[in-house]
Amino acid sequence: MINNWRLLTYSIHEPAANMAIDEAILDAHLEGKVPPTLRLYGWEPPAVSIGYGQKLSTQLAERIRNRGFDIVRRQTGGRAVLHANELTYSFVGSSTSADGLNSGQNIEQGVLSSSILSAYKQICQGLILSFRRLGVELELGSSLTPYKDNHDCFLATTSADLHFQGKKLVGSAQLRRRHAVLQHGSILLNQPQDLMRSLLTGSESSSSVDEGDDAPARHANLFEILAEDVPISRLQDCLRCGFEEAFQTEFSLADALSPFEAALAEQYQLRYKQAVSAV
Repeated sequence: MINNWRLLTYSIHEPAANMAIDEAILDAHLEGKVPPTLRLYGWEPPAVSIGYGQKLSTQLAERIRNRGFDIVRRQTGGRAVLHANELTYSFVGSSTSADGLNSGQNIEQGVLSSSILSAYKQICQGLILSFRRLGVELELGSSLTPYKDNHDCFLATTSADLHFQGKKLVGSAQLRRRHAVLQHGSILLNQPQDLMRSLLTGSESSSSVDEGDDAPARHANLFEILAEDVPISRLQDCLRCGFEEAFQTEFSLADALSPFEAALAEQYQLRYKQAVSAV
């Protein structure tokens, strides 16, 4: 069965706006006003997003800001993610459970499992199929890797994440409100291996070059795997096709939020900015 879903094409926003937009799409979908939506975006200025319950010391927060990076708190859980030299995706849809569905919500659009782990796997399958179009085979990580004692999301690969030959390439987190699901995550393109560590520890970073052949890689970079810088337009097309294949659907392209979403996003953005000052 083919459903008409939506792809919000790549755009760049400040950190608080990005988190506000994701939440606005979630709530608009919850009200039955927008279809399942895949969104691709970037960050300006670059930022560190932290999980809903994660705490940063004042000293650490000041160090990150002094290096020119904003800080924003996500509504999703998990650990800190560096949004620089990467592509962020978000996907909003409904679970298959009919509980709490609005009269305006199309029950046929409930495609995600009511199980959190299974829903992660469904959405990650869209990502796996997307990168397969580039010749890159990714695998789900293990839920056995502990990382609660670390600030850095990319120091562990959980069952919500994707890795390439043992190195994490995509980190994801999820939020549920009744039947509606938001999953968003970071796809690393060419992020310096030592940059996040230097932000968290205060050590010197090469920023734009690797430390050397002997330095262990923290993560995988898509552009390094492919040995080329892939245009965002090509990545967007691969992600669209991968999700269409995974969910047997078709996306309509859109470059702007609906008026309802835009109003919510403007309202929510103030809250995210206030939360940043409290970090």
